[in-house]
Amino acid sequence: MKAFEYDSGFMKFAILLSRLTLLNLIWLIACIPVVTIGASTAAMHYSAAKLMNGDSHVFGNYKTGFRTYWKKGTVIWLITAVFSAIFGMASYLFQTARIPYHTVLMVISGMAFLTLLLVVIWIYPTMVNFSGKLQELFFNAFIFAFMYAPVTLIAVVFYGIAGFLFIRFLLTRMLVVLFGPALIVYSTLVLFEKVFKKYRPKTEES
Repeated sequence: MKAFEYDSGFMKFAILLSRLTLLNLIWLIACIPVVTIGASTAAMHYSAAKLMNGDSHVFGNYKTGFRTYWKKGTVIWLITAVFSAIFGMASYLFQTARIPYHTVLMVISGMAFLTLLLVVIWIYPTMVNFSGKLQELFFNAFIFAFMYAPVTLIAVVFYGIAGFLFIRFLLTRMLVVLFGPALIVYSTLVLFEKVFKKYRPKTEES
């Protein structure tokens, strides 16, 4: 059958999915200490970006990405974790304590937290595609998130579908755990590539 020939679209997708599964399992194992989640996520983005460009050395690229981005990735993760905890505590206080204008404050804090999440969606892809200090990466990710709002919305849909499938069905929950995060990262990088192309020096495109 043509579908099972090596150069067929089906086999190319199957091979890609197997590599993403390997990448996802490496990411899951590396996330076990919790504090390494940021560095591990940065490494996954780096390895997925290399895979997107035809480099299939998943584990080797992951190690390179971990060594290269562990510091920035860890700081991003800590910032995200701290602000998530602050938002969680603030939400609890707004709902339980008698605070004036608690509804308005809840909406403002919710919008601020949503902005953070949108920036986080962009910052790892931005980091593995462009060099710069961490504050520059955050600023660029913020600009990308809102300047290319339709692209950001599509990326949010990717994560939303994965979250729904993880919560709703047992079988899809297992599939999401097996290769879901890596597949989303890869899909997001492919989606964002059209944006990043516009900002790369022409010498990189040649």
